[in-house]
Amino acid sequence: MAILRPQSEAFQRDQISRLISWGHWFTFFNILLALAISSRYILANPWPETQLGVAYLILSWLGHFSFVGFIAYLLTLFPLSFLITNQRMMRNCSVVIAVLVLSVLLLDTQIYHVFKFHINPTVWDLLLKEAQSKSELNWNFLFVVIPILFVLELVISNYTWKMQLRRRKRAWGKWISGVLVSCFLLTHLTYIIADAKLYEPIISQRSNFPLSYPMTARSFLSKHGWLDLEQYRSKAAQVAELEHTKQRLKYPLQPLLVTEPDAKLNILLVVVSGLRGDMLQPAVMPFLSDFAGKNQNFTQHIAGDNAHPGSLFSLFYGLPEAYRSNFDAEGVAPLLIDELQRQDYVLSAFSSYGLNQDIYRKGIFHGVRQISRRKNELSPHSDQQTLTSWQNWLMRQTSDRPWFSYLNITMPSTLAVPTDYQGPFQPELVDSNPFAAFTPENHDRFINRYKNAVYYSDEQLRQIMSVLQERQLSEKTIVIITSDRGLEFNETNTNSWGSGSNYSTYQMYVPFIISWPGKMAQRWDKLSTHYDLPPTLLHDVLGVDNEDKSYSSGNNLFGSQLHDWLLVGNRQHYVIYEPGTITEFNRQGDFSIYTRKNYQLLDDSRPNMAVLLQVMNELTRFKDEP
Repeated sequence: MAILRPQSEAFQRDQISRLISWGHWFTFFNILLALAISSRYILANPWPETQLGVAYLILSWLGHFSFVGFIAYLLTLFPLSFLITNQRMMRNCSVVIAVLVLSVLLLDTQIYHVFKFHINPTVWDLLLKEAQSKSELNWNFLFVVIPILFVLELVISNYTWKMQLRRRKRAWGKWISGVLVSCFLLTHLTYIIADAKLYEPIISQRSNFPLSYPMTARSFLSKHGWLDLEQYRSKAAQVAELEHTKQRLKYPLQPLLVTEPDAKLNILLVVVSGLRGDMLQPAVMPFLSDFAGKNQNFTQHIAGDNAHPGSLFSLFYGLPEAYRSNFDAEGVAPLLIDELQRQDYVLSAFSSYGLNQDIYRKGIFHGVRQISRRKNELSPHSDQQTLTSWQNWLMRQTSDRPWFSYLNITMPSTLAVPTDYQGPFQPELVDSNPFAAFTPENHDRFINRYKNAVYYSDEQLRQIMSVLQERQLSEKTIVIITSDRGLEFNETNTNSWGSGSNYSTYQMYVPFIISWPGKMAQRWDKLSTHYDLPPTLLHDVLGVDNEDKSYSSGNNLFGSQLHDWLLVGNRQHYVIYEPGTITEFNRQGDFSIYTRKNYQLLDDSRPNMAVLLQVMNELTRFKDEP
């Protein structure tokens, strides 16, 4: 036995050496398989616009998956070579591991192709839940591909084992390894330079592949005086905007078919910024409450976003705010505004915020010359000045041409009530400094100030309708009264005040009332949104015969089509309103689900995959595919 023991140890060392050598070749061929599968990531993205961008794409593809494959070998097959010295058992275990890893990679390519983000713990958990139920994702391909992968891995395992038994020196193996290592190193060195220069064709590829974390060296470059961080941050914001607008628009999906009506109604769109839906009650808004009861009152109306620009985008374009940067980049005005001009409507716009903001200048009123671009200075008298300007404009309309007028008053959002105005809700907070207002002892007084601002705006709405009646325009004018978003007073107990902090109903639920000559008063309790206004006006007023979905995400407000869900939010935060729940997710695939009633987080809830697929389609329907 003393003689046999050294031979046994020598045999074991030789077996381990063989397994390690075999593992190298087995990993190499699996890297080739991974490269073939991962080519789907390349096909799912727009092709880089420059030769340097294309070269980086190929280098990063080769280098990244070679490195990931090597790391997978170090973490699995290499330690197993010392634990499982039986070559048949070791090879079988390796085949199973390789099939599992490549299956996950294949699944990630499928997820990325549909959703444009990679598998993370949240998405993985969601996929496991959906796999147990009927899902809109096509899982059948796995039942075909996995057996093929398994057979292929057995062939690779057998071939590489026989190959390494011959113990021939293969210089080409070292040469290929050197090339792949060089690709990996060159990828990161190139990205360091591209990141410092903010070279968009390269830095836009940072999320193309899973587990990809390109190296940057901003602090190092800044420390040695080679990079100005302030200038870098300023330019980075511009590049981020450019990156989001690479895909061109398809808007509308088909040319408009229009049967222009003989008689045309005027349109007055009044947006009261910051007006919550639950303020529509007789004690707070006596005029508008009475007005709503006599006209078309949409009681379950959700704004397009929790911020002024995004909400207005959805109101005029009928699309999610996620498209806004594309429209701004291409200078495309809303179809509603284009068609109003084509049908010879006189256009006007008045806002206490002023009309010099990008949402007006680059978007809604792009190319409309008669719209004043002056910037207003907000004050307690801004709304009254805005109304006076509108009345003066209206008095000058003496021709028979129909008109469209946009009127934006802002008192509820600014709380800048005139000092000589005594509202009915007392005591109120006199100083509207947020640092003084956002304290528990000031809570009720702060709300009273808001209600007084709303009450003041209600009187101005009464004034607007009186002007129309005095000029005998009530029966010739469609009047739409709504808001851009609501204001929260920490009802969600998340230290949220004002707007733009979350997507609860306190910030998203707004009034929506239409006075339409010839229509009987009706209360509508169905779910509606800002997206619904453009198709309603384009079809029922301007005679557009196209399907609503060919140019909008909304439905005709007076049609039979109902919303099963609503997509709101912006390009950073996508929000789905469904009966009972609010689902929020971002471009990285992180999800949060809240109750719709009181915005409480539901830890164990998972998104509806069928709805999620429809939402992702809605976010890309009006863009050209890469």
